[in-house]
Amino acid sequence: MITKQVKKIFTGIVYARSEESPAVYLYSHKDFDGLNQKGFDVESSLGHTLKGYFYYYDNPIKSKLIVFEHGMFGGHRSYMREIELLASEGYLIYAYDHTGCMESGGTGTGGFSQSLRDSNEVVSALKAVPELSQYDIYVIGHSWGGFATLNVPRFHPDIKKIVALSGFLSPKHIIYEHLGGLLRVFAKRIYKDEVKLNPDYMEISALDTLANTNTKALIIHSPNDHMVNYKKNFLRLQRELKDNKNIEFLTVDGARHNPTYTLEAVKEKDLFFKKLKKASKKKKLSTREDAEAFRDQFDWYGMTDQNKEVWAKIFTFLKA
Repeated sequence: MITKQVKKIFTGIVYARSEESPAVYLYSHKDFDGLNQKGFDVESSLGHTLKGYFYYYDNPIKSKLIVFEHGMFGGHRSYMREIELLASEGYLIYAYDHTGCMESGGTGTGGFSQSLRDSNEVVSALKAVPELSQYDIYVIGHSWGGFATLNVPRFHPDIKKIVALSGFLSPKHIIYEHLGGLLRVFAKRIYKDEVKLNPDYMEISALDTLANTNTKALIIHSPNDHMVNYKKNFLRLQRELKDNKNIEFLTVDGARHNPTYTLEAVKEKDLFFKKLKKASKKKKLSTREDAEAFRDQFDWYGMTDQNKEVWAKIFTFLKA
């Protein structure tokens, strides 16, 4: 009985659909003067549609395409500040919502391995577009999308460069990381269940992928990351792949789970979620009007402010 309850709580968080909340402001291309958006959908092998868009300013570089992989509990519009920054450097960006997230289909997220399955199928679909056949493909992703980013070269070794932000090594690593100690028995059950969903993706680890690819990688993480453990993921990769000349590692102090954010933005984001949790608990967000009024109290531009020094290093890596 206890096992079923723990599993229900865990899967109810990880596997549930991620919908847009009126209490959270999500930027769109319309918030950035001159930023273009063009739809391009991908049909998943699971039978639903992955909704995505190309983002670009006029006359983007015609030889490079960046695929952006978002994290869990959101969609690609949760990262519009990052996407816009990449576009402002002249890149053509393709960003989409993963299975079970925002505009895309699917009854749920499919678990920790689904982001890699989506990424593999999206990159394959983009390669099949005649106009993009001569483009070099780069991939950038955060957290759940960071895992996909670290491992998509296993399926597409011709990907030129990847930038992984706060990514975890493998689905098995992250499940056991969050369900360790006395909860390990539950981790084993949940892991086995997810293997049934995506058997071709669950056993894949960045340790093996990056050791057997020529794709150049920039891996970025913060020591105080509260979602993806720095030592168990970033430092392990750095230790075991220290002699790999294709990989660069960047530690960003104090940024928790958002290493491209300024420290002030990280503080503001943490404060927002504390207040959101409190307001939800007190049932102060029961109507759309109440949720939007709550949302409008916050400085969303400040809360998503990007660290220029970190981005300068990312751009230097992409352009090298």
